[in-house]
Amino acid sequence: MPPLQVLYQPRTVMLLLIVCLILKTAHGHIIWRNLLSLNMKISPMRKANQFEVKLTITNNENKCMAVRASTKDNSYITYLSTHATYTACICATNDFFWKIQVSGNTFLQAMAEVVPAKGICPEGERIHRVTTYLGRITQEIHVTP
Repeated sequence: MPPLQVLYQPRTVMLLLIVCLILKTAHGHIIWRNLLSLNMKISPMRKANQFEVKLTITNNENKCMAVRASTKDNSYITYLSTHATYTACICATNDFFWKIQVSGNTFLQAMAEVVPAKGICPEGERIHRVTTYLGRITQEIHVTP
């Protein structure tokens, strides 16, 4: 019985709770970082300083997620069609496209944000409940003189 008496001491119980909290937080952090994978490809078009941007978002979970894909405003970038923000239910991999014209060397930042799935993902799909994840990817664009 004396070995079990150690568990009745407040310090021991508090230390055990802190260790459990640290382990749970560390494990949760790993899941958050790998929720989505982002890949951006910027390809030149026929006209000088015009590019097609392809953002590929891969869901690393086994449940679908509602994701909002967008690009950050930039004074050097003009959108040839529209500066669209897309929202889609991603169960595996989805691609999103923008056509842009660039007036000077700059950086383009694309973002993928997990949002509430209601009305976006179909009924009956296994839905990931996370709604606070934001992934970013940035790529440099060089213009031709």
